Amino acid sequence: LILFIIMNVNQQTDKLITPMKKPLSTVSDIEIYNYLINEKKLDRSKSLGILANIQAESNFKIGAVEEGSAINKGIGLFQFTFPTRKEGLLKNVPDYKTNWKGQIDYFLMEPEAKGYLKQNFKTGNEAAEFLMQNNLRPREDLRKDRTKKHDAYIAKFSKKFNQ
Repeated sequence: LILFIIMNVNQQTDKLITPMKKPLSTVSDIEIYNYLINEKKLDRSKSLGILANIQAESNFKIGAVEEGSAINKGIGLFQFTFPTRKEGLLKNVPDYKTNWKGQIDYFLMEPEAKGYLKQNFKTGNEAAEFLMQNNLRPREDLRKDRTKKHDAYIAKFSKKFNQ
């Protein structure tokens, strides 16, 4: 009995010392799409362009933090890395790790997004490419593969939701 009690106390102590790693919460692409279309009044192409970039940047993980050895790690759905953009997100959406709508609202109000929102894109693929090249700007060596990833995502989304 004493041995059982000691083992039980040790297990409980281990749980207190080693917190369980909580998985990052995600938001569904259709939920974001509906938000962009219905509440933000964006057209289909711009909405798909945003979705494709979110998928490539964070895979819809709301509180995502960039993996790897980068010194200035990107955060959130859009992987904000540039110091002023990252600071702006943290200031305007302090609960960004759980607030996907706040992240999208912040993204859409940024000066960089204004050029995107003024464009008339024929396709979601064209919108995704513009957004990647002119707004999110991943490293040059990643862009060719990122375009392929966007195209594959948009085709899959369109087929899945008959969009």
